[in-house]
Amino acid sequence: MACVSPPELEDSALLAYLDGEADPQVAAHLEHCAHCRERADRLARVQARLTAQLYRAACPSPQELGEYHLGVLPRDRAAAVSRHLAACPHCAREVEQLRGYLDALAPDVEPGPLDRIRVLVARLADLGSRTPTLAYAGTRGEEKGLRIYQADGAQIAVEVQEDAGRHDRRVLLGLVTGTALRELTAHLWQAGQRVTTVPVDDLGNFVIPDLAPGQYELILSGPQVEIHIQSLDI
Repeated sequence: MACVSPPELEDSALLAYLDGEADPQVAAHLEHCAHCRERADRLARVQARLTAQLYRAACPSPQELGEYHLGVLPRDRAAAVSRHLAACPHCAREVEQLRGYLDALAPDVEPGPLDRIRVLVARLADLGSRTPTLAYAGTRGEEKGLRIYQADGAQIAVEVQEDAGRHDRRVLLGLVTGTALRELTAHLWQAGQRVTTVPVDDLGNFVIPDLAPGQYELILSGPQVEIHIQSLDI
């Protein structure tokens, strides 16, 4: 296939077209030239891949967002995070969800030194074949829908399975690795209300049975760290 009206459009003209900034002659050329439209489609796919790879690359880390909310960041870094939040709806939503959780939890806990607790917001990760094995997974059938979350140095694998006794209920299986497991506890919240609390065992496993399908928030808390998994579909 060749350009119907040589010379064919340059890549810079095609990129301007994809960005909505092409002049009328370029748009008219693409309407009649399948060859240049195909080149534009290829450039669009390349742009999409690059965008996916760089998605949130400039965002503050989950730990830094937690420290920002708690007011323990250095002044200059807190100002930079504040400017970022004004322009990034994703990070702003994470901080708002964290604020809502802490506001709901406040009546149940005594205040402690802010510098002792690290508050992290976990993000969904793609680890390819490097997926941990859930110790309890074999008790209820094969693994389905395994999701891996990361927060600083911690990894949390979660899997939702159908409850063997009740088909309208779900079981949440979890495994925590890469962080101190001493006295770690899993809290499940929904719509601002705590649903249940279960301990995490010495190997990092936890099981939460008898759950209605829906969207939850999972909080893993310990003496020195608190990890939030927001918008967890069960």
